[in-house]
Amino acid sequence: MDENQELEKLEKEWKNHFARFTAPEPTREMTLDLIQKIKKIEENQSPVDLRLELETTQNSLSTRDKIVNIFLSQWNFYGTTSWLLTGLVMIAITFTISENTADPLFGFTNWIRWITLLVIAVIGYSFRPKNEGNEIIETLSYYPIIQQMFTRFMIVIGFQLVLALPLCFFIVGRESTILYLVSSFIPVFFFGVVGFVATFWLGQKIGLSLTLFIWFSQVLLKKKLLFQVPGDDYFLVMNTIIFGLSILLLSTILLKSRFSENLK
Repeated sequence: MDENQELEKLEKEWKNHFARFTAPEPTREMTLDLIQKIKKIEENQSPVDLRLELETTQNSLSTRDKIVNIFLSQWNFYGTTSWLLTGLVMIAITFTISENTADPLFGFTNWIRWITLLVIAVIGYSFRPKNEGNEIIETLSYYPIIQQMFTRFMIVIGFQLVLALPLCFFIVGRESTILYLVSSFIPVFFFGVVGFVATFWLGQKIGLSLTLFIWFSQVLLKKKLLFQVPGDDYFLVMNTIIFGLSILLLSTILLKSRFSENLK
């Protein structure tokens, strides 16, 4: 057998190995039958509604557990490291002023100014959306935006006051009285409320700018209105007015929330 015949034989063998198998074309009836079977499977296996499962789980929790969960979620949003840094800054401001100011009243006034400015910065930081994805998660959360923001506001104010009230004793020393505690509480609470309400009504950037404008206007004014200390004229009257104004500003959030629900 010559070389050409061997090549022809190998070629036939390889053709047999690679012989193509052609499946018969499905009929129209077979196609329709397949579609009906798929539809039946989809009807029997309904898709999982994750949102419904989340709401069912949340509704099964007690009121206490719901409150704990929302506080934990908003605490995690801000970050433990950031809270620790905020506390360290407050402590640094306190000891810097206490060690470099001879007059306790003058030092206390400066301390209140810096502490309230820190409150405004923390409000602006904790109310901002970190990124677009985080904003979407906040919107789709089981808890409404107003509840998330109010919880964050309570965390900010609570954390600042827990540190500010004992730290004021380092500034004033033995002269500290309940009136100095009031002087610490009212400005911190007021600027926290203004930052929260302004952000809720006007947005994060405009709200923060408005709060800073109020702070700077009070610092530059010769006559103190917000940064009152015991011994100033109309100290109790001014602090009562400021506290009442803060409560009224907070009440506007409830009015808007109810108005939004009525529109729905």
